[in-house]
Amino acid sequence: MNDEKFWKSVLSELQKGSNVVLVEIIERKGSAPNAEGAKMFVTLEKAEGTVGGGLSEYQLIERAKEKLRKNDFTTEKEFMIHNEKGGEHKSGMVCSGTQTFAIVPIVEKDKSEVQKIINAYNKAEQAIITINEKGLKIELDKMSEKQYEFIEEGEKWTFKENIGLRNRLIIVGGGHVSLAFSRIMKTLDFHITVYDNRENLDTMKNNNYANVKKVIDYEEIEKYVPEGNNVYVTIMSFGHKYDELVLEKLIHKKFKYIGLMASKSKKKKLFENLKQKGISDELLEKVHSPIGISINSITPEEIAISIAAEIVAIKNAEKKK
Repeated sequence: MNDEKFWKSVLSELQKGSNVVLVEIIERKGSAPNAEGAKMFVTLEKAEGTVGGGLSEYQLIERAKEKLRKNDFTTEKEFMIHNEKGGEHKSGMVCSGTQTFAIVPIVEKDKSEVQKIINAYNKAEQAIITINEKGLKIELDKMSEKQYEFIEEGEKWTFKENIGLRNRLIIVGGGHVSLAFSRIMKTLDFHITVYDNRENLDTMKNNNYANVKKVIDYEEIEKYVPEGNNVYVTIMSFGHKYDELVLEKLIHKKFKYIGLMASKSKKKKLFENLKQKGISDELLEKVHSPIGISINSITPEEIAISIAAEIVAIKNAEKKK
């Protein structure tokens, strides 16, 4: 479940008159399951989302339900050690590592804050969710330097999470691979834009996963594709000459990722042409081509999976540092 859908589900529960408890990982060390920002919500009837599963998640669900049964609306944090020697903080799991969880009741009076969160995602506007011992609030038009930040000083603690300004995927080309790729990336919480230069293309019409679809002149592609460390660009247009044109227009821009769908022979020919136009080896080296990880993919769906895997690996690389 992506974060926008998660918060819409929270709002739906509040609108039905149910109180909700948010459980979110606010700090993780070692090989503990799931990472900062992973979240679930709990009502008396159900739990949605996940903070890693297993015994620790079960304990947190039961604790959240107990708060609801007692009408306990205080915000807490819970520290768990996933080790047999964890003492009073032992989770019962043995995967090693530690996690700190925020346990945050969300009730009727918080509906406006939840709606602001949803709006930030809908509009792709930057915002910060702040959680501390006082509860949850959202600050619009702000961003922290880090995606997630946990600060603890004595009894006081604060967790900040950047939201709204999602990872942006630009797909140049609206064919069969583009359609399959959009379907996968939609589940990974990317804001998806698809461009093509062909009118009345069935695969564009059938693409219900993209946030934006637009028929453009590839000569003007530069003005449609923004730079940014949250921007991922994939080029899979109809034909060699359009791939070359688009790459030539975009290669000087700064993206988190730029990939070109091409065979090794097509890539070699295309890169030779661009070198003759004065494009340096240094710029060409940043292009991922052939696109995707090697899984011997054949069908559009298999190719889409290989590209998605490559992008996820790059997106998450900094989290491993």
